[in-house]
Amino acid sequence: MQIPKHVNKIIATLENAGHEAFIVGGCVRDIIRGVVPKDWDVATSALPTEIKGLFIRSIDTGIRHGTITILFGKNSYEVTTYRIDGEYLDNRRPKSVTFTSEIEKDLSRRDFTVNAIAYNSNRGFVDPFDGRGDIGRGLIKCVGDPESRFGEDALRMLRAVRFAAVLGFDVCENAIDAICLLKENMRDISSERIREELCKLLNGKFPNAIKLLQSTGLMYYVLRGREYGGDLDRVVLQLSSSENVRLALFFSWAKDCEEILRDLRFDNKTIRTVSQYVKYLPVKTPLCRYEIKKILRLMTINNFEELLTLKEIVTPSKSLKELLTQARDIEKNECYTLHDLAINGNDLAAAGFPRGKAMGEKLESLLDAVMRDPSLNTKEQLICL
Repeated sequence: MQIPKHVNKIIATLENAGHEAFIVGGCVRDIIRGVVPKDWDVATSALPTEIKGLFIRSIDTGIRHGTITILFGKNSYEVTTYRIDGEYLDNRRPKSVTFTSEIEKDLSRRDFTVNAIAYNSNRGFVDPFDGRGDIGRGLIKCVGDPESRFGEDALRMLRAVRFAAVLGFDVCENAIDAICLLKENMRDISSERIREELCKLLNGKFPNAIKLLQSTGLMYYVLRGREYGGDLDRVVLQLSSSENVRLALFFSWAKDCEEILRDLRFDNKTIRTVSQYVKYLPVKTPLCRYEIKKILRLMTINNFEELLTLKEIVTPSKSLKELLTQARDIEKNECYTLHDLAINGNDLAAAGFPRGKAMGEKLESLLDAVMRDPSLNTKEQLICL
């Protein structure tokens, strides 16, 4: 186990003070799989106040639920007191939590067996639900009864599909049955949380798992009450693409793509970019430099490249690489924005042209002429047009 020195220090500090401490959850799962964890979480028998008293720098991240964030320089680590969750009242969060001194009870409240494993160097693995066995079998299996787990927190249903897409595991049959039964509970999950899980799912290395959204009926609730109208077999082809391309391909069928993205609380930049891709996907690929310039006025060269990547997935064509070469040459050497025009409003005003709306229209007209014929981009020629 290659555990970072700061994590070892946290565990040692807690143990030296008479408490238990383990790394838990996803970081243990990833280590077993031979993957370097992105995050390291520690569970302990120490109460939140006791945790805070042992470390110089800490943040009360979720102290009500027993979580304290310990800081070492720019690095941060969540340390959470063992707990038992109370009754779930909103299909998402427990009404209350009770702290416990037993790691096994803490693991029993977790979602899937592969995430219900703890480890420290003294006791080794604590794995009461055979999570290591399920990792070996490539299986997403609930801790205990699936209907109970999904009934507590409906987001776990979408997380099951997400883990299948990220890890390449199968979701066990009784969990799929429970998802089909309880999928309507997803109505209570916030759009922000659904968006986060959907993006992680689409970015997974095994996107074929996305078909589970459709087969279980989760898709309708992920789309906030809409039926999916796309080709999931085609979406699976997006493996090496950027997140924006994956989103555009996933939503390429939707005439109301922008509205769906807003319903899922995507940021404005993503909404604008993905909506542009979806809009231009069915449009005939530009064949002349003038048409390329018109598109470059609306998006960056990088976005244009992503749009071509998207088109290549949908309708492969040898001409797309040539278009990208032309676009890059245009970006470096030709005028397609008002900023690059050899004349501006002050020049027109000095020549006696009135300011106002008409001047803006005149500049747009001159830019259009230059986009068609780059040789016109001199002040002397433009002032005469």
